[in-house]
Amino acid sequence: MLAPVEIDVETLRRMAALGGFAWTDAELESLRPAVERLLEMLERLEAVPIGELEPTTQYRVL
Repeated sequence: MLAPVEIDVETLRRMAALGGFAWTDAELESLRPAVERLLEMLERLEAVPIGELEPTTQYRVL
């Protein structure tokens, strides 16, 4: 579902700017490993065979 994304400082800068953040290159560089790990986790979630799982129970708060 997710398209491959190149995680470089320029990409992070643009995404941060969309969110209203003006972070420095050093701050963005420190975020890169975490963003890459999160994208890897999303890839693993996409590979889960949900057709084999039992349906979830819906809970309502009234």
